[in-house]
Amino acid sequence: MKTFSQILGLFLLVALKLQGGPHPNILFILTDDQRADSLSILGNPNVKTPEMDQLVRSGTFFSQAYTQGTMTPAACLPSRAMIMSGKTLFRAPLYLDTGKLLPEVFKDAGYTTFATGKWHNGIDSFLKCFDQGEAVFFGGAARDHYQVPLNYREGDQMIPYEVPGIFSTTLFTDAAVSFLKKQKESKAPFFCYIPFTSPHGPFVPPGKFAEMYDPEKMVLPPNHTSNLKGAETNGRRRIRDGSPQSYASYYGMISHLDSQIGRIIKALKATGKSEETIIVFASDHGLSMQCHGMSGKHNPYEHASRALLSISGPGIPRNQTSPALTYLLDIFPTLCQLSDLPIPEAVEGRSLAEIIQGRKTKVRDYLFTAYMSNERSIRDKRWKLFYDLNSKTARLFDLKNDPYELTDLSHDTSKFPIIENLRIELAKAQKILGDEPSSTRFEQRRRGFFRRR
Repeated sequence: MKTFSQILGLFLLVALKLQGGPHPNILFILTDDQRADSLSILGNPNVKTPEMDQLVRSGTFFSQAYTQGTMTPAACLPSRAMIMSGKTLFRAPLYLDTGKLLPEVFKDAGYTTFATGKWHNGIDSFLKCFDQGEAVFFGGAARDHYQVPLNYREGDQMIPYEVPGIFSTTLFTDAAVSFLKKQKESKAPFFCYIPFTSPHGPFVPPGKFAEMYDPEKMVLPPNHTSNLKGAETNGRRRIRDGSPQSYASYYGMISHLDSQIGRIIKALKATGKSEETIIVFASDHGLSMQCHGMSGKHNPYEHASRALLSISGPGIPRNQTSPALTYLLDIFPTLCQLSDLPIPEAVEGRSLAEIIQGRKTKVRDYLFTAYMSNERSIRDKRWKLFYDLNSKTARLFDLKNDPYELTDLSHDTSKFPIIENLRIELAKAQKILGDEPSSTRFEQRRRGFFRRR
């Protein structure tokens, strides 16, 4: 049975289309390395995120959103390629040099397209997608958030420049706010994409945010190495980027980012167009921070592979949470359908619009992730199987009762039928998605991205 909120949202969406009104604007905020458990609204006692919390309350939150994986340590590169192309891991072009891209669809429909922040997928693809660009960072990790190399679009070129001494998040927010102010009198709809570099390391939050959280008061996750005694550690026990101090600084970065998102939302409201704007708030993937003794984000554990995803705006019910298994690459067809634009045939993501509108509860039964040459996982709504292609060994976790993946149940004979079924589904997914040894080697060779334009 549909809730009142779902019925109202569906009514508003239909009414908007019947009126023949303009296509909705798109404001797409993407954060870098932000864990899916890093919001106060989700029960994290360590961090304050009032603006992000409000975005979650204002729309539909997808609690089981994932990146599909990576063949290299730079997980953000394929994640963003999948988002922008709508294609799966082994078919998404890392440099976005083939196929129709998400902003390009909106540009072709008459939208003014603008971006600021991190574009990790090449200059040519940026020029193809965006009419305007200011404070654009063509790279992966910002080695120093106060010395980010920037670019702006002029004609058919991107012109490099620098603004030393200003934190990257503030620079990108300034550019976005400036763009939004100019949209107040514009009659054309806009697609505004803001991919931040925060909270990606180095964890050096600016000003008061550097002292906002006390390391001694950090509540570390149950699967953090310091809390594990003989539980699932992946054979690693080391403390580096996952110290209480690093968590305090990481959350300081997130709270600063939260304050800047507040500036963007305020600027949107000042245009008078907030009621006709779809807002996507997402992260590109998570971050391990010594959970299971691991660093980085190239592993199938929940702390690395799960991401944030919330969609709000006209016709979208408020305060709605969906546990549907989703990929970030589903954003592409979802925005097209919500905006009444055609979805390119090559897009492999699945639209979440009918979930948002209460007509469906899921778009897939299983979710597959792939990491490096050997780590694979497949999960359904409860069970998650890890499989090592090299050693041919499996691990099984009950995400319903063990969300932190602490207890491997693969040796429990009563679970053998579950394991066998997930192995079959894993093999199916590999075949469908093109996960073969040759594909893996090809993806890893393409790590030469920074040597290409």
